[in-house]
Amino acid sequence: MAKTVKILQAPQAGLSDMAKLQDLNVESILENIRQRFEADQIYTYIGSILAAVNPYKTIPNLYDFEVMEAYDKRHIGDLPPHIYAIANDAYYSMWKQTANQCVLISGESGAGKTESTKFILNYLSKMSQASAVETGNDVSVEKCILQSSPILEAFGNAKTVYNNNSSRFGKFIQLAFSSRGVIEGGKVQDYLLEKNRVVGQNPGERNYHIFYALILGAPDEMKQKLGLGAPEKYKYINQSGCIKDPNINDQQIYSDVNEALKDMKLNDEQVSDMFELLGAILHIGNLDFITAGGAQVSSMSVLKQAADLLSVDEYQLANALTEKTRLLRGELISTPLDEHQARDSRDSLAMNLYARCFHWIISRINVRIRTKPTFHSVGVLDIFGFENFEVNRFEQFNINFANEKLQEYFNKHIFSLEQHEYNAEGLDWVDIDWQDNGECLDLIVRKLGLLSLIDEESRFPKGTDGTMLDKLHSNHAKNGFYIKPRVNNSKFGIKHYAGDVFYETTGFLEKNRDTFRDEMLTTIKESRSDFIYDLFEDMQESSQPNAAKKNRKKPTVSSQFQESLHSLMSTLSACNPYFVRCIKPNSTKAPNAFEKTLTLNQLRYSGMLETVKIRRAGFPVRRLFDDFVRRYRPLLGKDTQSSHSQHKCISLLSSYESTNQKWQIGRTKVFLKEDLEIKLERDRAERVETLVTKAKACFKGYRARKAYKATVAKIVFVQKYCRMYRQRRRFLNLKDATITLQRYERGRKARQLFHVMMEERRMEEERKREEQRRRAEEEQRELERLKAEAKLRELEELQAKLEEDARIKAEEEAAKKKREEEERQRVLEKAKAIEAAKRLEEEQAKIRAEEERLKLENELRIRREEEALRLEKEEAERLVEEKRLEEEVRRREEELAYAMQQVMTHFDDSIAQFEEADQDSEYQDDDPDEDSVSRKSDDLQYWEGYLNMKCGGMVNTWKKRYCVLRDETLMWFRAKQEALKSGWLMKKGGGTSTLSRRNWRKRFFVLKGIELAYYESDSDGAPCKGIINIKQTKDILDSSFGRESSLDIITDKRTYHIVADNADDLSEWFSILMRVKNANEYELKQMQDEDANPKNAIGTLDVAVIDSVVPVHLQTKPNAFAIITAERVFNMSADSPEDMNGWLKALTQYHKGQRTYSKEEILMSGWLTKENTGTISRPGITRKKRYFILTSHSLDIYKSVDLQHKLGAIALNRLCSVTVPDDKMFKEIGTWKFTIHSRRYSYNLFTPSNDEAWKWTYAIQEVIDSKPPIETPSQILIKELREASLNGYNDEIDKIYKLNPILRNVPYMLKSPLLPLPYGQIMSSNLDKGYTTLQDEAVKIFNVLQGSEQLPDPMPVIQGILQTCQDLKPLQDEVYCQLVKQTTWVKDADNLNNLRNWQILCCMCCTFIPSRSILRYVRFHIKRQVELSPKTQMAAYAGYALEALKRTRTREFVPSRDEIIAILGRRDMNATVFCHGGGSCQISINSSTTAGQVIHTLVKGMNLDSCYNRFSLYEKSGLVEKAIDDRSVVADILAKFERFRARGLSDRGKPWQLFFKLFCFLDTQSVKPDSIEYSFLFEQAHEEVIRGKFPATDEQLIHLSALRMQFDKGDYVHGDWINDLTEVYPVDRLKVKPKEDNDFGFQQRDRKDTFISGTLRGIGEKTLKRLQKSASDDNILESVYRDDVSATITAIIDKWRTLKGTSAERAQNIYMSFMRSWKYFGSRLFEVECHDGRQAYPKSIWLSVNKSMVAVHKINDPNPLDEFPYEKILSFGAPIPNEYKIIVEGRRSELTFDTTEVFEIAKLMKAYINEIVKKRNMIPA
Repeated sequence: MAKTVKILQAPQAGLSDMAKLQDLNVESILENIRQRFEADQIYTYIGSILAAVNPYKTIPNLYDFEVMEAYDKRHIGDLPPHIYAIANDAYYSMWKQTANQCVLISGESGAGKTESTKFILNYLSKMSQASAVETGNDVSVEKCILQSSPILEAFGNAKTVYNNNSSRFGKFIQLAFSSRGVIEGGKVQDYLLEKNRVVGQNPGERNYHIFYALILGAPDEMKQKLGLGAPEKYKYINQSGCIKDPNINDQQIYSDVNEALKDMKLNDEQVSDMFELLGAILHIGNLDFITAGGAQVSSMSVLKQAADLLSVDEYQLANALTEKTRLLRGELISTPLDEHQARDSRDSLAMNLYARCFHWIISRINVRIRTKPTFHSVGVLDIFGFENFEVNRFEQFNINFANEKLQEYFNKHIFSLEQHEYNAEGLDWVDIDWQDNGECLDLIVRKLGLLSLIDEESRFPKGTDGTMLDKLHSNHAKNGFYIKPRVNNSKFGIKHYAGDVFYETTGFLEKNRDTFRDEMLTTIKESRSDFIYDLFEDMQESSQPNAAKKNRKKPTVSSQFQESLHSLMSTLSACNPYFVRCIKPNSTKAPNAFEKTLTLNQLRYSGMLETVKIRRAGFPVRRLFDDFVRRYRPLLGKDTQSSHSQHKCISLLSSYESTNQKWQIGRTKVFLKEDLEIKLERDRAERVETLVTKAKACFKGYRARKAYKATVAKIVFVQKYCRMYRQRRRFLNLKDATITLQRYERGRKARQLFHVMMEERRMEEERKREEQRRRAEEEQRELERLKAEAKLRELEELQAKLEEDARIKAEEEAAKKKREEEERQRVLEKAKAIEAAKRLEEEQAKIRAEEERLKLENELRIRREEEALRLEKEEAERLVEEKRLEEEVRRREEELAYAMQQVMTHFDDSIAQFEEADQDSEYQDDDPDEDSVSRKSDDLQYWEGYLNMKCGGMVNTWKKRYCVLRDETLMWFRAKQEALKSGWLMKKGGGTSTLSRRNWRKRFFVLKGIELAYYESDSDGAPCKGIINIKQTKDILDSSFGRESSLDIITDKRTYHIVADNADDLSEWFSILMRVKNANEYELKQMQDEDANPKNAIGTLDVAVIDSVVPVHLQTKPNAFAIITAERVFNMSADSPEDMNGWLKALTQYHKGQRTYSKEEILMSGWLTKENTGTISRPGITRKKRYFILTSHSLDIYKSVDLQHKLGAIALNRLCSVTVPDDKMFKEIGTWKFTIHSRRYSYNLFTPSNDEAWKWTYAIQEVIDSKPPIETPSQILIKELREASLNGYNDEIDKIYKLNPILRNVPYMLKSPLLPLPYGQIMSSNLDKGYTTLQDEAVKIFNVLQGSEQLPDPMPVIQGILQTCQDLKPLQDEVYCQLVKQTTWVKDADNLNNLRNWQILCCMCCTFIPSRSILRYVRFHIKRQVELSPKTQMAAYAGYALEALKRTRTREFVPSRDEIIAILGRRDMNATVFCHGGGSCQISINSSTTAGQVIHTLVKGMNLDSCYNRFSLYEKSGLVEKAIDDRSVVADILAKFERFRARGLSDRGKPWQLFFKLFCFLDTQSVKPDSIEYSFLFEQAHEEVIRGKFPATDEQLIHLSALRMQFDKGDYVHGDWINDLTEVYPVDRLKVKPKEDNDFGFQQRDRKDTFISGTLRGIGEKTLKRLQKSASDDNILESVYRDDVSATITAIIDKWRTLKGTSAERAQNIYMSFMRSWKYFGSRLFEVECHDGRQAYPKSIWLSVNKSMVAVHKINDPNPLDEFPYEKILSFGAPIPNEYKIIVEGRRSELTFDTTEVFEIAKLMKAYINEIVKKRNMIPA
């Protein structure tokens, strides 16, 4: 703190305010600045303007926090000059002046503008943080604004010869403050980034800091990921010779940038993407090119690194850099670029990548610090300083133009406006001369000025820098501010305010156009990185429709810069400015060095002397009288008598300074010197402080008294409660004592009573015990007496019993005999009785059964009779009712016939009121148009009102209905539509419990405003059963389950469960209820103002089916009219004749289509023949000639040219399309046909003129293209989710998922697609597959998704969906959206249906790449579902799909069955690769594995890394083979094989195989015999021999065949025979030999060549069928050429015998030695037909392609006719199918060949050229 105070209290060298200089001249100003600079006092005032000299060193303690605090709330001049004083004054002037403030920092490059900007931002941030602490606000915004500086400096600043941290772009930072002084947000506006610095720097300068920081500061893992090494390796940062600077800490910059990016809330993925882009730019800079058939990339490894970082295909990127495509006659023509053009393309790509990235960073910073409208703002302008280099280019021109504008702004505020105001106010003033740069600005920006001429020349396609310079010289050579060089060169000069500057015009137009070729833009937009795509999303291709018109209006760089500069000046003009003039003391950036000449020049051109003069003599402070009085009212005494503000001002100012030297009075304002204002402000502050102190004292006294009174009141209150408490306690104690006495007394009496009762109880118990004892004694005595008597009786009875027993025993013996006899008789009788009873019982049972049967039969008979009587009665009643109904119908039909008779009677007279056409032209509607096209009047598009209505049929009563005529539909309602929606629903209320359906009630629901009411019926006056306030509901949920479509309305008291009839109706109810719940008042009003909804109508009528509309005469209804259709008659009655006429006019014009057009409306008109393809044509009426008028909205159809009978109109929108005229169709039907596809139908139109057909086609297409894109709710949803996710609004995302009905799995069918699909029938070969329209196919796929879980084998369904998407490309995005919908809000994530949908989604992700917006949508959906259900099978499929999206490539075929099985198992699939000799190996591949990756794997596995030649994969079947491009997906090839197998397509039944063999023969001589490569070379050499593609004699071929037999089988054994000659000998030679004796003594026959030879491009189905047919007979060769073949085999065997004892290795070496003896061994020979006008070559020749050249051979001739080295070949390719062209340097005519192998030849040539490029640059393969 002591050091800080010492700095502020240090003696000032010179004068701190140069306005106080006595000797006022430039020298004295310069000397004053020098003295202060040498004393380290770098700041000096010129009034309120601050001059800052860059010290090029750190001055200790000058910017400490204590210094900030010292300048807080201080006036300018109170303390030594400082940048903080300016910032402080600007901060507090927001309240003092109640206006926005701005600080303009100007000066040359290296003068310290950027550092001054940071000091101001730091100070304002500290002030904001102090206010935030006082108010308790968050200070994160200030931190973000400060942290934006490291980012902007790293990406926008660079080291120049003048400055180590030079801003290479301009920025205006606007800080928004609240009324409490807290920064609430801000905005950064950038201007003219110097893009060319990315690709080149001047000597001693550096590229942008971020490149060096990334290389030197990034961790090793990051650099390894980006493939970065030492900075010296990269051309874009090493070409200037300056890589490191001791004053720049690149590691610290990287650390600061990373920290700042975190504060900006950029996630790790975004930061990684940004650094990957920077790494890609560095690698792009290392790309170089050589000439070989045009420019070729010299280093594919570097290109691959750049392409991988940009997530684009390296081959596509190479083509974009080296080729230019143009559209010619509907075809894309590729033209090779030369080396210079390719390097320009490379640099353009790098510059645009960096510029787009920089603008994206600015946008992210603005998003982070954005704010709502606030109190006021302070802006800080830090823009590039004036520049004058040895070579000044387009960037310096714009920079210096901006400085001219800022100098003009400075002059305007300091000189022009100020002096003008002095004169206008009538002050005593002498004008000061100053340097005006207005004429210089006029030279640049006026009409036909420099900018205008540069832009004009930039828009000319043939404009060059030379023609531009000529225009500049011719228009401005005589201008005093324009300098034309004395010698003719490519420069022009301007006399700027800072000096003369000459500009080099080379590259002016190119930089002004800012061209970015479409090829590169297309490549970049196909990047898999969302970050890269987003950077270029809004950039349009010039090859798009109407691009030529757009290009003419496309703004140039200078015009954009001029517009943004104008916007900046408008912003500055609305602010109160502060000026900081930065001065550079020397040009070497050395501390303590002061160059007088350099400083003097800056002082002169900045007008410093004039500024000092005007600040010294002028009055910079000026206020209106009332404002001055209001501001300084505290200083006005009470004795001021005058009430006039001017007098008060004079009185006050005279008291301060009576000489009027420091103030003057104008007509409306007071003018003050700054020191006087400071004195006034200081006194005012003291006076206000005094008054405030008094006010505070009074307030404190009032508050103390108030507090005292409150305390007294509280004391009294406490005392009262204390007394009350004491009395209360006394009362309670007395009460307790009384109760205690009472308790004791009651206890005593109770105990006494208890003792008495106990004594009585004892005595009673004793009495009872005595009685019991006495009773027991008596009972004992009686018992003993009874016992004695009983014993005596027993003895007597015993005696009597004995006697009786003896008597009884005798009697019993006698009786026993008698009983036995009786018993025997009784048993016999009983048996007889039982038998009789049984018979009787059986008879009785039969009788009862018969009676029961008779009874039942009688009851049934009675019941049948009663039923018959009832049925007879009902039948009679029914017959009576039918008879009554028939009579009623007959009566009503009679009334209808009478009405019809009345209608037709008055028809002819009445219709004349509404139709002006004569009777002869009356149109009868038998045209298909009447049912298909719309009739819409532009004059009467809407009509509504009440009508009485009666329809034909069973209705015979008039009913009043509210009718609406709108959009080709007549609707009628029960009443005027005031409800948002109404309809019948099933309601269950009273909680959430489940009730049976019989307890449900069907209610009519009406939604009006925010109230949902339900009624018993829909009739008028029906009782209301309840009202639900939608706004007050807790939630509205879609509770659909299974097939039930229901929703729950949850309120505080109850839950309403509502069920709709169908899912569509429920979706509408749910949508409108949620809209009402979430709508504000304005949105609700808009909803209430909507037109009638046809779905709420009780009836509708399409105007297209109306035959006529006529008035009728009815006595009861005087204003009646009838609407007649083919099926019904509608009788209508209006309330008045005027209403009736209005309805008749509206309906008639709708029906007749009368229309008049202005001249501007008609785009094209004429007669065409129309055929409607959307309806069933009637016999004899297939085509009709109609008059068509094309407007900007529709194609109107009329019967004649007088436009009286409009038959319809085809409404045109963005989804319509028009097919071009077809030559083939013209040859068939003799007329030109084009088709328009509209929303409902397709229309075939015919014209005999080709020109007329094309004119109509182009005109209609132009109207379609002019229409805005149609957005569906799904697209709007995708945009909302993207916006919410980019900004991190997770709550908003959850709300969208909760409320949006699209994001919901539904069990019902889809009625329409989720995305806008083009209209019309699918007009292609796909019609053979049964496709109709895209809309229908989309709905079909959705319906298939719903039942996929019930399929036992889902493979055919999955393949069908994928094949449909492959055939119909627009459906791919649609199916993705359908799958997202069906996998959202699923209750059980692992249920079978959901998993099946996820499996289909995985297959889609492995097959198709969705469009960019859908790709982002699908990725977001997958990640969200994984987060919601992380540990499920669904999550596993989701992770697999997400990984598949990262690697999926464009496919030609849908996955095979094996691939789908692998996808469903979330694993790789196996593929078998074959090679020569029957060898094979299995490799693991996925859906995106390319042939190049497989080749790399095989080369590594076979240890062929150091081989001399290059390998490739082939698809092969028998002798048919084709090389597979390295970029081809192997799974595609396997899928193609599966199709071929299913169709039986192959060569001679041989299976299709992936074959691994050599492709490029680069060095056939160096291959060692014992290597694997030698074996491949031998096999392929032999393959070329047997294919007949090796020039050799018959003897040589026989020798080679014998060597092959020796190699295969060893020595000849008697009886050996060659079963298949084609395996060792070129049998084709036997077919084409002339009819003469050969060497073997047998005749050859000339036969037609039917043998399969050569490789075929594409191997199409027709070719394969032809091959299959030609090879149907396996023995055809033997049967046709039996004699020739036998002789050849015999010759080979004879030669074979001579090789006895030769080993296989020896035979192989001899074979290869002979092959290598041919000079051109390794050449690939293609049999072609030559078209040469000079007839230098035969018609059939061999085209030889080898490692160094292309040669032309006669067939079987080893020596070429011509050789063409690749260095001489300018271009090659196939302009048309089956025709190959080569353009050779020095050759007048092109080489043109007919062949089916054009792609094979081009691919091979390009491969050899790439190898040449690698070899020349010594880059390993």
